[in-house]
Amino acid sequence: MRIGMVVQRYGEGVDGGAEVHCRAVAQRLAARGHQVTMLTTTAQDYLSWANHFPPGDSELDGVAVKRFPVAKRRWMRPFNLWSRKVYRGGQPIDVQWRWLVRQGPYCPELIQHLVDHEGDYQAIVFFTYLYFPTAAGLPLVPRRALLVPTAHDEPTLYLPLFRPVFHLPRVIIYNTHSERELVQRVTGNSQVPGRVVALGIDPPAAGGGAEFKKRHGIDGPMLLYLGRVDVMKGCRDMLEHFARLSGGSGRAGLKLVLVGKQRMEVPKHPGVVSLGFVSDAERDAALDAADLLVMPSPHESLSMVTLEASAAMKPVLVNAQCQVLAEYVAKAGAGLAYRDYEQFQAAVERLLGDPAQATSMGRAGAAYVAEHYGWEPVLTAYEEEMGWVAEEAQK
Repeated sequence: MRIGMVVQRYGEGVDGGAEVHCRAVAQRLAARGHQVTMLTTTAQDYLSWANHFPPGDSELDGVAVKRFPVAKRRWMRPFNLWSRKVYRGGQPIDVQWRWLVRQGPYCPELIQHLVDHEGDYQAIVFFTYLYFPTAAGLPLVPRRALLVPTAHDEPTLYLPLFRPVFHLPRVIIYNTHSERELVQRVTGNSQVPGRVVALGIDPPAAGGGAEFKKRHGIDGPMLLYLGRVDVMKGCRDMLEHFARLSGGSGRAGLKLVLVGKQRMEVPKHPGVVSLGFVSDAERDAALDAADLLVMPSPHESLSMVTLEASAAMKPVLVNAQCQVLAEYVAKAGAGLAYRDYEQFQAAVERLLGDPAQATSMGRAGAAYVAEHYGWEPVLTAYEEEMGWVAEEAQK
């Protein structure tokens, strides 16, 4: 099939969950013989959307990539002021659209390409409902559109601006049943065909943990966070919990390793090791070295790194405010959930203090991921839905 895929950022150094998910699906569909064209921007950084990659055509891992320049940078201070105004509700649709342009990435050339070249693609898959390329582009090509919303319970989901995005596509591909229930309840789009497809997960490479610890001077137990180091991801609370825990628990050698681009100031603490963005090999070695993964984000449609940690047989500690992840650890037996510092402390002490139970949770998570998150059923589902969309578009 000739497939177009739309995502706000794509390529090396891009670490967002939806973007990584999109890239993984695109590469595997291309490897199965489909002609996949990624329609994206020249941005690498999601805060400013500054032009980073050269515009035009290229190829990455078997996927054709068309990059279009971002016409306006995002300036966070004025954007945050606009956001507070819009999130309060009651703003007319033109004000909401002006907010969306400021949120970005504002890329009119990408939108024009969709209008001019819709017929070049049998199906067009939009990843993430939230940003300008999807919100402005999907309503223009609804006959061929599939949406992967990666939605969670956040103020933007309730904005009337996004209603057409959830009502117009031929098919919506959800990551979880919880996500589908949330979207249908908030947007009233139950008449739109939807399918829960989830993600495909490749187990990280085993080994390298001992060398990782030696490289970074770690000789005791280790907690690991993978992802953007960002207030919106719950990292500030996690760091505060860790500082309190390591200062009062008698675990002087306990370390918290952060792997991912730093989007907030990380307080100086002898137990915190912030490595920034690292290679895949170093990332896998960090997982191998960890005693457990901490996922503090209160808002996720699903978490690839949580599933990858489970595939690596590591217990996971998740924020109970995130319904999807709390349900995952309960159903899979893959770890524990916490709501406050006291529960965070108790969970860490439990997992570090009872290695047999931690091992059992890690094995349970690995078995659950192997059963429910294999690539073959995921890719087959994408092919079935895209094939149906292509047939319907010809009628």
